[in-house]
Amino acid sequence: MVEAIGMAGMDFIILDLEHGPNDIANLGSLIRACERSEMAPVVRVLRNDQIGRALDIGARAVQIPHIGTAAAAEAAVKAARFAPEGNRGVCRYVRAADHSSADKADYFRRANDITVIAQVEGKEGLENLDSILEVPGVDVIFLGVYDLSQSLGFTGQVERPEVVDALKEVIRKCEAKGIPVGTFVESVETANRYKEMGVHYLCYAVDVGILYEASRSIRQSIR
Repeated sequence: MVEAIGMAGMDFIILDLEHGPNDIANLGSLIRACERSEMAPVVRVLRNDQIGRALDIGARAVQIPHIGTAAAAEAAVKAARFAPEGNRGVCRYVRAADHSSADKADYFRRANDITVIAQVEGKEGLENLDSILEVPGVDVIFLGVYDLSQSLGFTGQVERPEVVDALKEVIRKCEAKGIPVGTFVESVETANRYKEMGVHYLCYAVDVGILYEASRSIRQSIR
């Protein structure tokens, strides 16, 4: 499924270790499918101790959920990069270093050229956004609208004005710092609207939801 999505022309896919039925053991095959179809693999981790392992396997971006403070953002950045920018565990016998066949100096030099996506998804994160944006190495802010809707007291109501207003405020603050914004959308209409608002990193739905909707549409169309 990952390979097919890439061949359809998608720019990236989130390989989800938080909610999806994936783990470190099958991540390598999923990343290989991304590479074959020239689609960027983004790994959403469950915990910081998975960040280095995802990068070792070949992820080029990591997305860290539930970032509510500058300290949490800093810890994620440090886990994702080698010194002097971080304290990621050092090993060159990994897939990202071509299983030790890559030039050692070159690997450690280019390994820090990855993308760290801080997922802000609660009132705490919104309140601390200014300080989170000051953390060196945070490349993208992703607003998790579902968890945010829960935090605001409207669980699942991601199109409520309160949620959309929060997204607009995040966009305003991030634009002032030159940091791209991402969020989750479930329709083409919402994607286009949010793109016009200034969202750069548009995450469209989930593979099983896309498959379900397509299957239902086909079945309802056949008489």
